[in-house]
Amino acid sequence: MKTDILSGHRAHVIGQQQFYPFLETLQKEIREAQLTELEYELSGIVHTYEALLDYYEQGIADPERNRVYRQLVGQALQISDRCAIVLHGAKELPYYTAQQRSVRREPIQTYCQQLEAFADGIKATSAPEQLKLLAATHDKQLATLFADLWTQDRWNATTAAEADKLLLSPTITTADQCTIVSAVTLSLLRMFDPLKMLFLCDAYYHPQTTVSMRALVGIVIICYCWADRIEWYSEVQSRLSLLSEDPIFSEQVCEVVLQFTRSTDTEEIERKMREEIIPGLMKNPKLRQMPGITKEESGTDDINPDWEQWMHESGLEESMREISEWQMEGADVNMSTFAQLKRYPFFYTIMNWFRPFDLWQADVLGIVGIPNETSNPLASTVLQSNFMCDSDKYSFCYAIREIPQMQRDAMMAQLEEQNKAIKEHADMPDLKRLSKQTAQGVMRQYVQNLYRFFVLFPNVQEFDNPFSRLISRPKFNNPLYDSIVQPTHLFKLIGLNIKQKHYPRAIEYFSLLEENHPECMEATQLQQLGLCYQKMKRYDAAIEAYTKADLLKPDSYWTVHHLAQCHRERGNYKKAFQYYEIAESMKPDNLSLTYHAAEALFEMGHYEAAIPRLHKLDYHHPESLKVVRMLADSYILTGKGQQAVRYYERIAQEHADELTSGDLRNMACCYWLMGDRKRCFEHLLLAEKLYSENQAREPFANAVAAEMEFIKRFASNKEDVTFLYDAHCRYKKKL
Repeated sequence: MKTDILSGHRAHVIGQQQFYPFLETLQKEIREAQLTELEYELSGIVHTYEALLDYYEQGIADPERNRVYRQLVGQALQISDRCAIVLHGAKELPYYTAQQRSVRREPIQTYCQQLEAFADGIKATSAPEQLKLLAATHDKQLATLFADLWTQDRWNATTAAEADKLLLSPTITTADQCTIVSAVTLSLLRMFDPLKMLFLCDAYYHPQTTVSMRALVGIVIICYCWADRIEWYSEVQSRLSLLSEDPIFSEQVCEVVLQFTRSTDTEEIERKMREEIIPGLMKNPKLRQMPGITKEESGTDDINPDWEQWMHESGLEESMREISEWQMEGADVNMSTFAQLKRYPFFYTIMNWFRPFDLWQADVLGIVGIPNETSNPLASTVLQSNFMCDSDKYSFCYAIREIPQMQRDAMMAQLEEQNKAIKEHADMPDLKRLSKQTAQGVMRQYVQNLYRFFVLFPNVQEFDNPFSRLISRPKFNNPLYDSIVQPTHLFKLIGLNIKQKHYPRAIEYFSLLEENHPECMEATQLQQLGLCYQKMKRYDAAIEAYTKADLLKPDSYWTVHHLAQCHRERGNYKKAFQYYEIAESMKPDNLSLTYHAAEALFEMGHYEAAIPRLHKLDYHHPESLKVVRMLADSYILTGKGQQAVRYYERIAQEHADELTSGDLRNMACCYWLMGDRKRCFEHLLLAEKLYSENQAREPFANAVAAEMEFIKRFASNKEDVTFLYDAHCRYKKKL
C-alpha cells in the first residue's frame, strides 16, 4: 500500500549512515502531531542509541553493537511507517482508513474458535437451511478476521503466537487458512513487520499445498517490495537464508517470478481477444447459420466444413493457436472474459478477491447446493477447472445464476465434455504441470487472482502494485538473490523474457548470469544476448556479443547471419558483405542471403560485382520489383544504358502501379547514354508529370539535379550537361 510516504526517504538516509539526524526529524514530527504512544516508543529507541554512542565514544568494545544498531533501525522504521499512516492515512488512503476504523478488534484466539466452530458445525448437521445459516455467519466472521489482519499495524509476540495457531489448527478449513495468509501478505505490502514475515515463512511449511504456495508467493512479493527494509531484521534474514538453502524452495521462487513475468502478457492477450479474435468471429456470416437449434436439426453434420477454411483464411486460427500455447505455458488468457464479471456485490468485500473458491461460501452454497451432493455437475465442473482462478470461479457461478435454464444446461454439457477431455489427457506434461493439485498450478491460479485484484479492485489506487516491482527490476538487493541467480533459473527467466520480447529485462538477467556465473556464458547465451541488443537496435553491443559467440562456435550459420544483419543496419556494408558471403557458403540455396549480399555490394558501389547475384535472383524470382530495380540501377551506374533500359521497361510493364518518377528519370538517362535524345526528353516529361501528381514539395528541377550529377560522370565535357538540360527545357516549351 502506498503509505511509505515518510520512511522511503529516511531509509535512504539511514543507508547513508545518518541515523541520528533521522531520529531527530522523526521525534519532531511525532511531537508536532501529538502522537503520544509513538513518542514514548521512540524515546526508548533514542535513549538506547545514545547509550550505544556513549560506549562508542569511550572506546568500549561491544560485540553486540552492530546487532543492537540494526535492531534499533528496524524499530525506528516501523514507527516511521505508523507515523505516516496517522499523518497521511485519511487523506491518501481513505478506503484503508475507513476499513481500519470499522473493524471490531478481537483477540485472534476468538477468531480461531469461531472458525473451528464452523468446521465442526458443518460436520454435525445436514439440514440445508441450518447449513446456509452457518455459512453466512462464517462469511462475516472470516471477512472481519481478514480486515483485522490486513489493517493491524504490527504484531507483538503474543499476537504472532496466536496467529500461528490459525495455521496449526487441524480443524480450520484449508480455504480459511489460505485467506488468512493472503490477509497477512496484504498487510505486509502496506507496512513491513518482521513478525508477520516470519509468519509467512512458517506458513510455507504448511502440509497443504494451497496454503504453502500462497505463503511462498507472499514471501517473494515482500522480498521484492521491501528488499531495503529486510536487511535491518537479522531474524528474518536468517530465516530466508535457511529457506534459500532448500533447492525446492529456490526452484519454486523462480516459478513465482516466471509467473509474474507471464502476467505482463495479460494485457496483450486481452487486446488480441478484444480486438482480433472476438470481432473476427462475429464477422463470420457462417457462424450465424449454426445448426443444432432443435432436436430434429441436430445431427452429424452440425460442424460446417467451411468454418475451418474460414478460420484458416481469416488468420484467427493462428491467433487462437497462439492463445492456446500461452494458456498451456501458464499465461492468463481469461482476464478479458472475466474482467466484466467482477461487478457483483460479492467483490465489494476485499476479502473475496483472495478467498479460494469455496463451496461453503454462502452465495455459492445457494447456487450449487450442498457440497456433499456428489451428483452436482456445476460444483464438479468448477472445482475441477485447471484454467480458472478462484476469482473467476466465483464470477462464473454468479454469472451462470442469471442464465436461463436451457442455456445453462447447454453450457454445463459443454463444460462437462471439456473436463472429460482434460481427464483423458491428464498425463500430458503441460496439463499435469498446470493442474491445480500441483504446486505450480496452485501458484499460477493465485498469481492470476492477485493480478485481477491489483487491476480491477475499485480502490486499487491505494495499493502499491507488486507486479511492477517483480518484473521491472530483475537486478535487486534481495534476500532471495541466491535463489534467483542460479544458472538454471536464470536460463528460464531469460528464455521467457526473450519469448515475450521483453529484451531490456532479459539483458538484466544476462548481467546477473555474467556476474555470478561467467562460465555459463557460452555460445548459446551470447547469441541470445546479441539478439536482445539487436532487437533494441543496439547494434554495436549486439555485434560484440555475436563476435564472442562466433569465437566459441565458429560454424554457426545463425551467428554469422545475424552479424551480417547488424553490420548492414550500422551501414558497414563491407563487413556485412563479408558475413553474408560466409553465410552463402553455408547455405548456397538461400536466395535471401544472395539478395542481401548483392545489396551490400550495391551500397558499396561495386555494381559490376552485384550484377551476377542479381541475375541469379531474377531467374528464380522474376516477379521481384526490388531485384529488377536494383539490376536496372546497377547497369545504369556502370554506364550500360542499353542493358539498364530493358529492366526499367520491365518495371513500366510489369509493375506499372509502382513506377516512380525516379524510374522514369533513370530511363531518360539510359536513352541519353544511348544517344536517343528525343526519348530522353519524353521520359523526363513523363517523370515531371508523375512527380507533380504525387504532390512533391520540391521543384522538379531539384529532383533532376541528381541525374545531372550522374550524367557528368559520362559526359565528354561540362557543357554537355548544360546542353542537355537547356534542350529539354526548349523541347518542353515547344510542346
